[in-house]
Amino acid sequence: MKPLAAIFAIVFPAMTSMALKAADVEIKDQYARAVPAVSKNSAAFLTITNKGKQDIKLVSADSASAARVELHGHKHEGNMMKMFELEDIDIPAGKTESLKSGGNHIMLMGLKRPMEAGGEVDITLHFSDGDAVDVKVPVKDLRQQTKDAAHDSAMKHGEMNHGSMDHGSMDH
Repeated sequence: MKPLAAIFAIVFPAMTSMALKAADVEIKDQYARAVPAVSKNSAAFLTITNKGKQDIKLVSADSASAARVELHGHKHEGNMMKMFELEDIDIPAGKTESLKSGGNHIMLMGLKRPMEAGGEVDITLHFSDGDAVDVKVPVKDLRQQTKDAAHDSAMKHGEMNHGSMDHGSMDH
């Protein structure tokens, strides 16, 4: 066998198996929180589905848009929600892990550019099996969405009789 053919015989199958491993992870519903230009931190959220037969972990993430990127979680301590850094996030075989506000998420710290609504941030996710997946993450303004959700849950609009109410005098 010629030397070049021998190299292809070894390298090409290895490259093909790496590409197949990356296909076992599906990333969707990704978005990052828009923040004012003076803010130095933001957060990114997404859903990861492990379509493979082996458990994996999200072990880190990075982005050229931030000095540091960390995996974070939340926990209740007394009446406070506390955020803390995670070493990794388990993604069992055949399962989906949602990184969301108030739960596990990705922190973008020391922002190098503004995170404006309508923009996009590139994040690379690193997994325990050696895979790295590049994700384009749209930046969204979540302030109005948060106000709407808080208003809807506090007011329980679905259970109200709106016909006889004077909405002008309500404190929303």
